[in-house]
Amino acid sequence: MSTVFEVYTTTKDAPSFNDILSLSNEYLSAELRRHNIDGSYVIDVSIIKEKTHKVITFDKSSPALWAIDDEYAWFTVNEQPGGCDAYVYDFSDYLNFEQWYEDFIDDSQAKVIKIYMEKCFESGFYWAFRCSAGQPAVINFAYGLIAAAFTELTNGLIFSDDGAWDYAIFPTSADCFLQSYFDPQYSNPKYANWAGECISNIKNAV
Repeated sequence: MSTVFEVYTTTKDAPSFNDILSLSNEYLSAELRRHNIDGSYVIDVSIIKEKTHKVITFDKSSPALWAIDDEYAWFTVNEQPGGCDAYVYDFSDYLNFEQWYEDFIDDSQAKVIKIYMEKCFESGFYWAFRCSAGQPAVINFAYGLIAAAFTELTNGLIFSDDGAWDYAIFPTSADCFLQSYFDPQYSNPKYANWAGECISNIKNAV
């Protein structure tokens, strides 16, 4: 089993890998400090061929995009097994904006940010960040922060409908997402308890 965060961008220009890593690590350090965790964790990324699983050479100063049909990004945290795999998808998967918007039409949050959603559809692509079951707690934590960094740097929206975090807040901005993500005091006990368990595991591993 795995869970996924999707990130929709309002711009056709992608931030660089360096910018993504810088902001992701800034988020991770700040969140760990907020929970009184002193461990030194650093997020990094590789690009891997899907068919051969070969790691390829790439420039981290280049835009954070990779081949839609043949590559994925593999985000890791130092000295931790596992990671988060990320994919670029073409919006041609959706027949039109109306079909895409239909997924969110009953959500009051979606109605408020409809203009942003229209811009996201016009961008032509989106990212998906997947975390499989059994990952170390810090990976479970970090992959949402990586998705948030992509969202923030593209003035985009983050979304999940498979339990990666509380469906009630999606689609939403990076700022709104970070206000609740991994908060052991969050109003939904299911996610608050899970966040508390992961944070406790990270503390015990330091």
